Amino acid sequence: MLIITLVFEGIVRKLFPVLRTPVFFLKDILCMIILFKVASLKLEGVVSRLRSAWSILFVMFLPLLNYTSFKDPMLAMFAAKQYLLYIITGVGVAISFSDSNDERFRRFIFFVAVMIMPTALVAIIQNALPASHWLNLSVGGESLEGFSAGGYLRVASTFSFTAQYSFFLVAESFFLATSFFLPPKKLFGFSSRYKGPIYFLLAVMLVISAFITGGRTAVLGFSATFLLGFLLISIKWPGWFLKGGLVIAAGIVMLTVIKTLKPEFFMAYEERSMGSESATHEEELTTRILGGFTEWISWFRDQDDTSIWFGNGLGVMSNGSAIVSSYASEARQDGFWTEGDMATTFWEGGIYLAIIWYGFRLWMIVTCYRLWRKLRNSTYSMAAAIPMAYIAIQGIIAPLGIQPPLSIWWWMAIGIVTFVVRSEQSFLARVVQTNNSPADHPRFYPNPFPGWSL
Repeated sequence: MLIITLVFEGIVRKLFPVLRTPVFFLKDILCMIILFKVASLKLEGVVSRLRSAWSILFVMFLPLLNYTSFKDPMLAMFAAKQYLLYIITGVGVAISFSDSNDERFRRFIFFVAVMIMPTALVAIIQNALPASHWLNLSVGGESLEGFSAGGYLRVASTFSFTAQYSFFLVAESFFLATSFFLPPKKLFGFSSRYKGPIYFLLAVMLVISAFITGGRTAVLGFSATFLLGFLLISIKWPGWFLKGGLVIAAGIVMLTVIKTLKPEFFMAYEERSMGSESATHEEELTTRILGGFTEWISWFRDQDDTSIWFGNGLGVMSNGSAIVSSYASEARQDGFWTEGDMATTFWEGGIYLAIIWYGFRLWMIVTCYRLWRKLRNSTYSMAAAIPMAYIAIQGIIAPLGIQPPLSIWWWMAIGIVTFVVRSEQSFLARVVQTNNSPADHPRFYPNPFPGWSL
């Protein structure tokens, strides 16, 4: 239900204006339901440590939430949701499936991967429609031509706006890769023997979708995730250097063919990638990426002492904050928005938030990497490699504190890595029960952390 909400929230809000606000907060209600269910469970191993880390983070957030409550109590509650609630989706993915029989997990991953099909079809339809068509308007009915590139509309598919569609497409890279290595027994009713053509079709739709958005987030995001994922796979399985190269070459050929057949799918992206009179495309990208880490310095020194250490209030820069908080509404007047993750972190919570928030995210990246390094079977290891790459990239640069869908996808990736590790542990236990040594089993990698267990 949560996945369906994330994917189709935008189009439902367009079709039923009366449901705009309830649907906007539906994902939060669903996460609260998951939280209450998980709270009563006895968790063990790495999942228990994940919940303990969440508890510690919550305690460390209390001073900032208290500080924000003096500005607006409703904003403090909204901010707690933005920063702390969505971790429960990672826990939910990690514990909702049996690690001794992971078929339900495989079907879940494949289901999410298949979501690329309906969203791509809607995006293709949007691309052929005029900007005035209701499908191309914002959820509030306004024209989105101001966000076009060179006169070519940047489509949002079934999502509320283009950025959310891009977040989804980057996340699809790890769902698609994980499902490819761990396919369910049935794919659209066909045996997994036919997985080659099916996953090729999904990959084609992913490429089309990424470019048809006209945004660089989707294209560069899923490309970087795949490249880093292939690099991680090659660390353990050097033979994949060649296979990874062949996959990349095939992707370039596929991209060339699609572009030749349907150039209109690439118009908005090409216009956005042409640069400007003052800077080339590469210079614009460099400025934007580096600016995300440094733009806050110019104004941060002008803040008062309290704002430097504790910011100006959590949650202000998030979509929807103006609905629940008059303080946030006033702060966002005249279009003020920090946009970048680091700028938002320092503006909302100052140095204190930067330390605990980035510290926690880096800790999660290192923890997941250690878990991934512990995987010894090639199938499980490769299935978790692309999610691991996504966790590393998004954990460093993504605005996780102000974009709930992005945060949910990130935590789901963490849940997938955690579950795959638990699933392999269950598999190893079954191998041992048959009086065999795991090292004798085909496609096994030596344990890089002997003596370190879950």
